Order: sequence, then C-alpha cells, then structure tokens
Amino acid sequence: MREKMKFRFRRIDKLDSNFTQISNNVFYILKGKATAYMVYSYLNHRYNTTKCYAFPSISTIQKDLGIGSNKTVVSAIELLEEKRLVKVIREKQSNDRNAVNKYVVYFPVAINPLSKEEEELAPEEFVEMIAL
Repeated sequence: MREKMKFRFRRIDKLDSNFTQISNNVFYILKGKATAYMVYSYLNHRYNTTKCYAFPSISTIQKDLGIGSNKTVVSAIELLEEKRLVKVIREKQSNDRNAVNKYVVYFPVAINPLSKEEEELAPEEFVEMIAL
C-alpha cells in the first residue's frame, strides 16, 4: 500500500519547480469537459522534454487519475485530438500488437486579436497573454 503523500502549500507566484504549466486557453477550449482537462494536464505532467512526447499507457492514465474506465480515458484522448491539443502516435510492436501510444502535447496560442468587447470582458492577464 502506498504511503500517504504530505503537502505544504505555497502561493502560485512563489513556485519555481515541480509544477505543470497549463495555458489559460485550454480552459476555454475544453470548457465543460473535466475528464479531458484532467487527461491533458496529466499528459503535460508526464511530458518527456528529451523525447518530446509523453508515453503513459491508457491503464496508467486511468489508474493515476482515478478515472472509472479505459473507455472514458480513450474518449478524452479522442477529444484532445479533435481539439488539436494532442497528437497521438500509434505504433505496432514486432508481434503486431499495439505498442504504448506516444502523446505529443500542444500549447494553444490565440492568434486572432480580441474585439473591443472581448478585451473588456477578459481578465487582464488573459488579454496580455493572447495579445501577440
């Protein structure tokens, strides 16, 4: 049995390492899709910067996130692909069985300027981030 993890909490502006950064744009792209957001965040967390992809198995994602079924994980990944947040590289092993998928994770950057009305409604940090 795993030992319970203990945490100490710091304000987000005091972080220097051991955290996962997620673009604010993902909130809007995945609005109402909590499982897909969790899976996207997890793939960001597991992203190997040397290999340039994440490679957890579906069952590992399911277990680590406490998601009820593999089908739910697969549906979330399909949505992430559809939204172009993740590219899945599917390969076969030499015995024609499926290998563990590789996930290239994309960071969404808004390229269209905000209208005057959108600027007034958006939080300042969001406006600064996407006003390229």
